[in-house]
Amino acid sequence: MSDEKYIEERVGRRNPYQVPEGYFEAFTSQLMQQLPERPAKARQVRMRRPLYIAAACIAALFISGAAWLFMSQPEAQPQAPAQLAVQQETVEESIDEAADYMMLDNHDIYALLSEN
Repeated sequence: MSDEKYIEERVGRRNPYQVPEGYFEAFTSQLMQQLPERPAKARQVRMRRPLYIAAACIAALFISGAAWLFMSQPEAQPQAPAQLAVQQETVEESIDEAADYMMLDNHDIYALLSEN
């Protein structure tokens, strides 16, 4: 015999659990009376929370701004004229290399420019 049939034979189909009369009408008021009062300190911390968040945001902005200013300042290194000439030569060489790679001569470049 299964457990369900045994229980049904002994107890029947009636529901043995019942809710007392008026239980849900007074439930909320009883529950609120049973809750402890919050201490005043917890309220103060909760009220100051937006101020703490705003102060943290402002501090983060200042720190990130200072870091950006520190990182964006170029290092002042005087370059000798010889270094500038070497840099200019390397740029010209790279342009020549690119033109050679694309196998373009002056006539082809003029033709491409005139089409646009």
